[in-house]
Amino acid sequence: MPLSPSKIVTINDLQREQFVVRERLKLRQQSLKNKMYEIPGELAAAGVNTFIPRILRGKVTNAALNGGKKVINTIFAPDNTTTRKLIGEGAKSVGVLKGIKSLWNLVRRR
Repeated sequence: MPLSPSKIVTINDLQREQFVVRERLKLRQQSLKNKMYEIPGELAAAGVNTFIPRILRGKVTNAALNGGKKVINTIFAPDNTTTRKLIGEGAKSVGVLKGIKSLWNLVRRR
């Protein structure tokens, strides 16, 4: 429980408050790192969603998009979720990245 500024009187109080703040920062940093792995899936879903006509959007389309996001996120996220790496290091293989790049080039040419 954080102390209010008026409650910090001794060095021990200050050290305890520093510890609390550091732990809170670590939790927030980990949360941000975890959210970084959701970006590729969200980008892919947003790109696909622009190609789907509004008439076809519905529960089935949303389920397919969510499934696609999960697949893409598992490709980019490392196996151990507690110690995650950068997005590029988390890719399962170079072949996956080449496949995505070639698919992107195919879409761009059209």
